[in-house]
Amino acid sequence: MDKSLTTVLVTSSTTVREVLDSFKATTDDLLLLDQNSVIAKPHLELLTDYPRSASVALVATEKNGDTLVRQNRIASASSQSHKVTVGNRNFAGALRISQNQREEVIKALEEAIDSRLPGNAIDLSLVALTRARVQVDAADLWAAPYARSADNLVRESVASELENLNLGQLRLKMANRANDGFYSVFFLRKFSKLLTWLAVRVKATPNQVTLISFAIGLYSAFCFMQGSFSQTLLGAVLLQISIIVDCVDGELARYTRKFSKLGAWLDAVTDRVKEYMVFLGLAIGAEKSGEDLWIPALVMMLIQTFRHLSDYNFARSVKLRAESQFLAPIDYTADFDGIVPTEREPKGRLRYWLGKIIQFPIGERWLVISASAVIGGASFTFTVMPILAAISALVVYRGRIMRTLKMERVPSRGILISAQQDSLILKLNFIKRFDWLAPSLLRAIETLLLLWIFIINEEINAVTFMIIFTIVFHHYDNLYRSLQNEKKPVWLSRLGLFIEGRLLLLGIAAFGEWNLSYIAWYFALLFLLTSSLQWVLSHRANKVR
Repeated sequence: MDKSLTTVLVTSSTTVREVLDSFKATTDDLLLLDQNSVIAKPHLELLTDYPRSASVALVATEKNGDTLVRQNRIASASSQSHKVTVGNRNFAGALRISQNQREEVIKALEEAIDSRLPGNAIDLSLVALTRARVQVDAADLWAAPYARSADNLVRESVASELENLNLGQLRLKMANRANDGFYSVFFLRKFSKLLTWLAVRVKATPNQVTLISFAIGLYSAFCFMQGSFSQTLLGAVLLQISIIVDCVDGELARYTRKFSKLGAWLDAVTDRVKEYMVFLGLAIGAEKSGEDLWIPALVMMLIQTFRHLSDYNFARSVKLRAESQFLAPIDYTADFDGIVPTEREPKGRLRYWLGKIIQFPIGERWLVISASAVIGGASFTFTVMPILAAISALVVYRGRIMRTLKMERVPSRGILISAQQDSLILKLNFIKRFDWLAPSLLRAIETLLLLWIFIINEEINAVTFMIIFTIVFHHYDNLYRSLQNEKKPVWLSRLGLFIEGRLLLLGIAAFGEWNLSYIAWYFALLFLLTSSLQWVLSHRANKVR
């Protein structure tokens, strides 16, 4: 358990005043536990051992429950004196109140005290925080029973079940993501669980596992470079092993509760490097047998880049817009919260998994790469992949455009989009609510112009692939920084010349028949090495736990 926690057991006689006094008397976060709650230790660890910057409540999925969760945040809660209009969770009776929100919390609890409404202190505290719009995150309890009941027999029954539970297996199950892609959930993570258990036993760290997966992925790309069937088969198998191991790092982080910004960045960028190096390997392997597949390889990389950036930016943009719903406080003394239900009916199981597959996530993509390369070689891979990517994009973007049209006609809040511009002139500010597409469109403009320059100068080869790859990596770097509310240092952006400078330099170099290898090395040293080192060194001391 986090040592910076003060725990209070809430009984029927506990008052909100006592909760407030306990909170004000310490500089530690305050953990409230209902005496009528029986909760498995791994579930309680979601509150005590995970890195938290805001308050958090433990909840369990329940249709028409007593709590409403939106965007992984408590939107409304219940008590003896308060009701939710519509609920999708039940409050499990465990609440961590963060000192990072000290002033907001004190103000909200004081208002609750002044109102003198009856009810359990932990429920009243949660209602007070949510109605005052203090951020309270939701930690979902699943994979094991719990109880919150005044009936002693119910509590004893659940406690007995938990005593016979294998806590290690429960932690492993909780660490194994159940909302991943179809292929990942039903195949990859069946194997990754075994490796995660082994990694726990040998005390490996998540970052070590990430680097192992990275090494396997790079060797897979090397095998594809050889061009022979046996090496292609080996490369395909290694690519699948790489993604299985890649599942382990996140599972291990969740199991051991060892998280860091560095780890999240490392996991994300290595996935992109592995995938694009496989494209490079397939193109080189095909070249050895007389096939020129550089343009298809580059096009596939550009398609994936456009899609990846828009995926991340759309998801974060939706989250930022949803958070604006939490700005207006709700009257604490009102019986009902007045929230208009907007929740969609859950999809059927078949429709849900078909939707997951059509999104063409990394598991499915890498399966197609492996299978198509073995079946028909690189040319077949670069034929099948764009077709499947186009079908996926057609379905996904149709839904996103329809959803965006229902949004307010204003840009996203914060630096999410601006941190990814990387342009002195092009801003695309006019697209307003569609600004989640701006980074992808800017990348498309730059890379298509570069592709045109290289094609008309007959400079499509491994060198030009690496030039565009390093630029793409630079944009991914900007994306991952912006997702953590950070910007790349100005000096790094200036050395990268921005979009306009890179186009000018590479245009002059190509038309002037310069040796492009020097530019490739410059961008590699700047974007792959220097920028990565800057990120690593700046976050090395920021590891959480």
